[in-house]
Amino acid sequence: MKTFNRFCYGISSKISKNEHVFMIDFDGISFKRVISELLHIQFDNQLSDIYVIRSTNGYNAICLDKLTLNMIYNIGINSKIADQDFFKYGFKREYFVLRFDKDKELICTLKSNSDKYEKSFAHYNFLNMSFGIEKQLDFTFDSNTVIDIIQYPSNKNGYHYVKEVVIND
Repeated sequence: MKTFNRFCYGISSKISKNEHVFMIDFDGISFKRVISELLHIQFDNQLSDIYVIRSTNGYNAICLDKLTLNMIYNIGINSKIADQDFFKYGFKREYFVLRFDKDKELICTLKSNSDKYEKSFAHYNFLNMSFGIEKQLDFTFDSNTVIDIIQYPSNKNGYHYVKEVVIND
């Protein structure tokens, strides 16, 4: 018997065992509140550029700075408007995931001169291929070129069907 399941794809925050890029998800929150929250997070944590992405259900943001899983979790849990499940589930599985599909659009970059953290070259490459972002030459990037792409079941936008073959004994 053949069945079809719905799957989405996303990029993982994970760079190494305890290094991740900062990701955050906002569902049903106004653009003005999202930007205000992100600027607060950026300032308080001395983050570099934050890329703000509009999706069907709200906004996502990603920063190329390499942070610990704990730091990202604490930033997210302390946000009054971020999707708390995004941080709870991501922390439990030890990486965060942002879904990517044609409904995603880079709408602005919150610029910062902070160079406190090394940046993920693999995540930069992904954002450059997806949105054509420019590489900040005065920032320090790692040499990693590998990024984890995650497939997961979902009925949200951007899903596609994958054939599953069930063998009956």
